[in-house]
Amino acid sequence: MYNEPLYFNTAFLLHSIDAWEQDRKERFNLTSLTESFHESVPALDFIDWQITAVERGYAETMLPLIPNSSNQYIAHQGPLMLLAAEYTGGLALTSLFHLVPIIGFWPSIDNNAGYMWGAKASIKWLTPSCHNLTCKARIEKDKWEGLAKRFANSNKVVVTIPVKMFNGEQLVAVADFTYWAQDINGLKRNAFDVEKIDLLYAHKTKTTAKLIVGLRAIEQEKTVEKRRFDDPYAFMLAGKHGITLARRFSIATPQLQNMVAARTVHLDEAVIQFSQEKSTFNVVNIGAGYDCRFWRLSIENAFIYDLDLPVMLNERKRIFDYSKKNTIRNIEIDLEIQSIDTVLREINSFDPSLPTFFIWEGGSMYFRDENIDTIFTSIIKIMPQGSCIWFDYVSAALIEDTTGIKEVENFTRNMRKMGEPFINGYNDISVLAEKYHLTIQQDIHSGTVLDIEEDIYKHYGFCILRGE
Repeated sequence: MYNEPLYFNTAFLLHSIDAWEQDRKERFNLTSLTESFHESVPALDFIDWQITAVERGYAETMLPLIPNSSNQYIAHQGPLMLLAAEYTGGLALTSLFHLVPIIGFWPSIDNNAGYMWGAKASIKWLTPSCHNLTCKARIEKDKWEGLAKRFANSNKVVVTIPVKMFNGEQLVAVADFTYWAQDINGLKRNAFDVEKIDLLYAHKTKTTAKLIVGLRAIEQEKTVEKRRFDDPYAFMLAGKHGITLARRFSIATPQLQNMVAARTVHLDEAVIQFSQEKSTFNVVNIGAGYDCRFWRLSIENAFIYDLDLPVMLNERKRIFDYSKKNTIRNIEIDLEIQSIDTVLREINSFDPSLPTFFIWEGGSMYFRDENIDTIFTSIIKIMPQGSCIWFDYVSAALIEDTTGIKEVENFTRNMRKMGEPFINGYNDISVLAEKYHLTIQQDIHSGTVLDIEEDIYKHYGFCILRGE
């Protein structure tokens, strides 16, 4: 079994029959791919748009004439034709990127994934469409290798693709679509530079955080006596985007909001208890995102260090009035390339002798073993007596898709399609504790926090580790 990536020549992959058949099997099953597009873009499901053919550099789709799409007025039918044609051209382009999942439509499991967006479109209607509309997009063969090489080298791909639309043999419209595409590694290139960070990567970084705060906001829709926690900041932080994401994910996995509620309640209680045991202490919040815990809880004896990428910290500065909370500090860090202890020791106000409550909320499932080792090793270096680490985790069975629970599979699939795949889980936290010479103070499943017996909650837990 190969553990290392295989490096084939781009031209070979583009022109090899075997390579294309592999691609066709893994990415271009037309029925399942159409279903994925319907799930990601409900409007396509409503009009029953279908993918009918994909070859290298070519795609064909069909917009059927049905009651949901039949209207001769350009304000109705024109946008539907444009929608169908846009995804047709996008399919033709992605056929050149060998086995690369495009975020939003194919599930990804690692950084071998890419983003594609429409940048510009023009369309010319030649005659009213009054039958099934067939959209055809073709990229000239002499452009294949150049486009594929740019993408493979993590550079931006910007290309205009012509799309023709037919009723049978009659040409009814022509369009030109300009697409922008790049893989995740290329997008991350300037992640730590707020001046150079790619706008799409900044959007991606905020999206998962918006989902979580959206789930917290849904809790606030309940009557006061039924709420499991109060978060007066949640609705404003989530915005329309976060609320929509939360509702959409909750359709496939209705238990998700309960899980986030359990996590919020458990961490709130843990940090409050810690604060009652200490006269003064540090809180190191790793990957703070849109967490507003220390803005809504009355904890006055802590120095808070919120760690995250600059793009997220700028969001926090835009939202919160730090003149009201001079004990909260924003610390820029890229966990993939920087050590937590090194970054904190460079902060004059940080006192490593104080007992510290480390929070790693919603993070462990996104990192590989080597990154987790770096994070825990760096924490231990600045973890004096009386300190602890709180973190949440998912089961290894969830990562391996062996839970046998439909709602879990729906959630992991949707996270992969969103470009945020879970890649690490634990069935036994004691292995992690022993490796870093820590003691398990508490290890509890989310269902136990909420007093719910359903098996799905056993795959998401919370742990508090203390130094020995």
